[in-house]
Amino acid sequence: MPSSSKHRDLLIISGFVLLVLLLGALLTPALFFPAQAVISADPQGGVAQFLGEKEFPSYFNRAALLAALIGLPFLLKALHMPFREIVGNVPFARGLRQLGTTFLVALLSVGVLAWVCLTFGVSRLKPAPDYLDFGSALASGLTVSILEEFLFRGVILVILCRSLGNRSGLFWTTAFFSILHFLKPPLDGALPNDQVTWFSGFWVITQLFRGFGLWQNVVGEFLVLAAVGWALGRARLGSGGLWYSIGLHAGWVFGMKYFSSLVFTTRVLRNGELDPWLVRNTCRAIVSPVVGIVPLLIIFSTGMVAVWIASRKKEEKVLGA
Repeated sequence: MPSSSKHRDLLIISGFVLLVLLLGALLTPALFFPAQAVISADPQGGVAQFLGEKEFPSYFNRAALLAALIGLPFLLKALHMPFREIVGNVPFARGLRQLGTTFLVALLSVGVLAWVCLTFGVSRLKPAPDYLDFGSALASGLTVSILEEFLFRGVILVILCRSLGNRSGLFWTTAFFSILHFLKPPLDGALPNDQVTWFSGFWVITQLFRGFGLWQNVVGEFLVLAAVGWALGRARLGSGGLWYSIGLHAGWVFGMKYFSSLVFTTRVLRNGELDPWLVRNTCRAIVSPVVGIVPLLIIFSTGMVAVWIASRKKEEKVLGA
């Protein structure tokens, strides 16, 4: 395949990512203003509780995901991608078993990280944790994993593997996934709610790349995201479908959201006493309260287990030929 043709898909996807950021900036106020109206009308209501974070920058990630969903049909048309190629050819019943297997593997890894956090005192259980309040975390885990796996490991990974080969396709997909999740809307809100305008989403874009200037963030957060992206991509390649990666992704998100709802972080973590092994997370896209070398090793090990499980069931299908 000629080099220019070979990299055409990579350029199309890069342009798609840029357009997602720009459209996300436009859509952020459109999500923010109605949400604020709902929260103000009934602060303790179920919808207000579901919306969660109230600062303007926290809506950027949601707006960017919505922008990606809006643009996805046009991307698929430009890349000539049939639906079957995106999701793979795993039968539904087998796929559910695969999802359940990696979901449990991910939960086990979260349990290990939770034990480490509690043992070394970076987290403490709340005085009266509600162990039965897991519905929101489960819904979030399933929703996020299905949407992101369809986009990243379904569309982007498959098309790049088809164009560049499995190794380069996995590398670039992991890079896209890690960079986009590492872009950091300000954690503290920074822009007062009463100063938000219809163009404030573009202000958020100017703040996104701050994390790359701090080595602690790169080690603690970006490498964790890269490990997650690599593990999910390898699970997709090893199984020939999206079920393994959806289960792994959903298990991580659900497990960490549930664990975070039961604990609070301590001064040990906030003061950086265990850096770089256990570091306070400041990246909105990572649901764990802690990042660092220990979570990185746990995620990488979990990914290896998931890849081993997938490879036992099915030889890796070469998506790029």
